[in-house]
Amino acid sequence: MQLKPTWLPLLCGLALLTGAGAACAETADRSKPIEINADDFKGDEVRQIAVYTGRVEVHQGTLEILGDKLTLTISPEGYRTITVVGNPVRMKERRDAKTPGVEEWVHASGLTAVYEESKDEITLTELAKLARSENGLVKDSSAGEKIIYNLRTARSRVEGAVVDGKRNRVSTVLAPRKQNNAPAPAASKGAAAPMQGSTRLSQ
Repeated sequence: MQLKPTWLPLLCGLALLTGAGAACAETADRSKPIEINADDFKGDEVRQIAVYTGRVEVHQGTLEILGDKLTLTISPEGYRTITVVGNPVRMKERRDAKTPGVEEWVHASGLTAVYEESKDEITLTELAKLARSENGLVKDSSAGEKIIYNLRTARSRVEGAVVDGKRNRVSTVLAPRKQNNAPAPAASKGAAAPMQGSTRLSQ
């Protein structure tokens, strides 16, 4: 079911989520319409809350966000918070081309993704993963219990889960640097990105 509400604050909030700060993302995406699909939509303008449930999809050009539920709230000060939950939430977006013949994507996943306008931060929690792929192969990736990315400063932080009073370690895998203009060895396909490929995904 495709939903086309006239709830402007939701679209403004999503534009903030997918727009400013994503300097390496596909520039053309910012000028394209945002399409939201779900099985159900409920909006309460008095309480300043909108809720999409059931096979939630957000598309804007190459950007895709898939989840089970999307909730938008607006604080008394006018700041928006967007929360997407899923099993897991999956996101991907193509990056602007830098090298001819190389299609680069950014992928992310977690059981919960939260965008806070007041902080200009996106937080992925529970089984959080962030990866970069080139032509379908994962080149760089990070994983932890929580990944926080600040859109304003382009800084990120990865935290491990706390178990029995001890914080688990986080993991990062980096692609080898090219040497003497030779292509770097291909990354293993075993470390699959949260979302891959350039085609639309189904739930």
